[in-house]
Amino acid sequence: MGAAPVPVELSEADIAATIEDYANAAANAVEAGFDGVELHGANGYLIHQFLSTNANQRTDKWGGSRHNRVRFAVETAKAVADRIGSHRVGIRLSPGVTNNDIHEADPHETYAELIDGLKPLGLAHLHVFEGPYRDITLMLRKEFDGTFILNPSTPGAFTSKENLDLIEDGTADVITFGALFLANPDLPRRLAEDKPLNTPDPTTFYGGDHRGYTDYPTLSD
Repeated sequence: MGAAPVPVELSEADIAATIEDYANAAANAVEAGFDGVELHGANGYLIHQFLSTNANQRTDKWGGSRHNRVRFAVETAKAVADRIGSHRVGIRLSPGVTNNDIHEADPHETYAELIDGLKPLGLAHLHVFEGPYRDITLMLRKEFDGTFILNPSTPGAFTSKENLDLIEDGTADVITFGALFLANPDLPRRLAEDKPLNTPDPTTFYGGDHRGYTDYPTLSD
């Protein structure tokens, strides 16, 4: 890989154009036949960078205070909802997750501020990639009125019963899995039959050869 470019602070015009890009992309997706879109506000990507206290070093209305740091997420969600309808829009968040060197000095307060800004938009769903703070998950669940989707912090350690308990006790409406699908080509069957799960190998993610792509065993192997 070549040298990465040095990041520069977006201008006001850049931010306005970027928000418009999100809305245009959402409209294109719906026109192409998608039922809706999910904004990726997690895992160190752009929306998450605005939320963070180390990536966002701005001193204008888009940075500094918690109210300013959540502004980009809220304005982007509003623009997309206005364009295609809030019933077609969800957002994914990852409170306390440090992917891509993200740091949040005040995650509890930041996500309380964020959910206050998102609630009036009437989004269809909130998808939480859970970090170390179950209490933030529960706070978001309580405050969000739409469908609440949870990607648990340690899904590989959960049994099918424990995942079902998260649904039955009201913690979430839907449980999602990511890396476990990479390692378990028959994951639905394993969950249904409460069978042991293959452990994902992160060193094979995102590239390489067949290893970690076609060689994870199924229950039938």
